[in-house]
Amino acid sequence: MISSDSQPGRRMFSGSEISELCDAIKDVHRLLTSVGAFFSELEDAEAPGGNGLQIDFKKWGLRTITEDLLERQYRAVDRIVAFYKEEQERMSAKGRG
Repeated sequence: MISSDSQPGRRMFSGSEISELCDAIKDVHRLLTSVGAFFSELEDAEAPGGNGLQIDFKKWGLRTITEDLLERQYRAVDRIVAFYKEEQERMSAKGRG
């Protein structure tokens, strides 16, 4: 919330920060959608009588890459959320003082 003594028209986030947060969330969604589709393809490709080692290796690689990419996106989102919380606390303290 913006306190009543803040500058008129002043916004908590600039357009680039909102855009960055939205992009990070969209990236997470796209990544999970793509991984889900690819994982389904791998499941369908596994031969019923085969040993599945190649498929298991691909799944392991996919999981490893996905975890890394998700971790990067979560860090971006967490950084923006932390900034938002700091701004809220600062503005709340300013309103009390």
